[in-house]
Amino acid sequence: MAEVAQQLRRSSRLRLALDAIRGREREADSPLDQSISFPELVWAHHLRQKEVYRRELNGTWENEYRRRLKIFKAKHGDIVEAYWCRFEASGVALTEQRLPRRLTNFFRRDSILRLHTATDWRTANAPIVAASLHRWETAAIKAREVLRESSERIALHWILAGSTRLLAFVDRRSRAETDADLDAVVREQQAELARVDNYYARAGENSARIVYFRGMVWGTLALVALVGGAFLLAWAVHWIDPSRRPTYTLFTTIGMGAVGAILSVMTRMAKTDGFSLDFEVGRKSVRFLGGLRPWIGGLFALALYLALKSNLVELLQGRKHGIYFYATVAFLAGFSERWAKVLIEGAFGRPEEKDAKRKPLSTQAARSSERDRW
Repeated sequence: MAEVAQQLRRSSRLRLALDAIRGREREADSPLDQSISFPELVWAHHLRQKEVYRRELNGTWENEYRRRLKIFKAKHGDIVEAYWCRFEASGVALTEQRLPRRLTNFFRRDSILRLHTATDWRTANAPIVAASLHRWETAAIKAREVLRESSERIALHWILAGSTRLLAFVDRRSRAETDADLDAVVREQQAELARVDNYYARAGENSARIVYFRGMVWGTLALVALVGGAFLLAWAVHWIDPSRRPTYTLFTTIGMGAVGAILSVMTRMAKTDGFSLDFEVGRKSVRFLGGLRPWIGGLFALALYLALKSNLVELLQGRKHGIYFYATVAFLAGFSERWAKVLIEGAFGRPEEKDAKRKPLSTQAARSSERDRW
């Protein structure tokens, strides 16, 4: 019997390992779903609050609320700050879930902040307030998906404060407020939301610049790995000789083109309006675009180097070009794509210029006479 139990444990562990490799989640032992949504937690809190008002300190809903709160915190993390309505089952809360340490964040653990809302019960008779709360929720979604670290924390706490202000205004036993008071609160919240949107735009753009720069670093490392691997492979099969001038000039040209592209982005980032990104496309897309930037600079430099070596493009005629000349040209090609395009187009010619050359002289003379008349 002991051997059978041991074999069952081994097969269970093997099954768990295979599920982990395949990305499958293990089904729960209980057929019932053990997760708790925030509206379910808000409802239990409301019923527990009624018991407290009746001086029932250890009522039925006290234990049920604690049970639901434990399950909710196990999935979403600790509740950092919350507001619970007194006379209706509604509330807002901000949770923080601490992520395990990894190599990328070993010294500073990352956390997931999330705003939870359940306000439809209280705002059923106040559609203006419900619409304003919906705009605050939308701002929280954008801040959670785009921002990180301190800017995300500031924005979400700011949004929670605005949502609490609106919910507290309608959370009254008496209806002594007038439409003028409601309009004043809504206007105040709209102005506050505009300030939050302004902060979100500035923080999102700064965050996108950091992500873009990290992407350039990873793209540079990938370029170095690919070019270096190709160099070692060609050297191993005796295709190239590292001591020859054309060999190290070629690889120097590619490297200087990538360096020029990176420096071009860094100088534009230093300006207020010199570099702009659509940060709402997502961090992965911004990182991917940043990773392409060194490759673009290196390829432009390579193309211009080949054009110079094949005499399609001529610069400083009558002089002997060495490695410093090609490195400088490669750096300029990576630094300014427009400059590289002008030189390359000068080698091959623009399509409209070729069409103009093919047209008869009578047509060109007629067009020149028209320009003279105008």
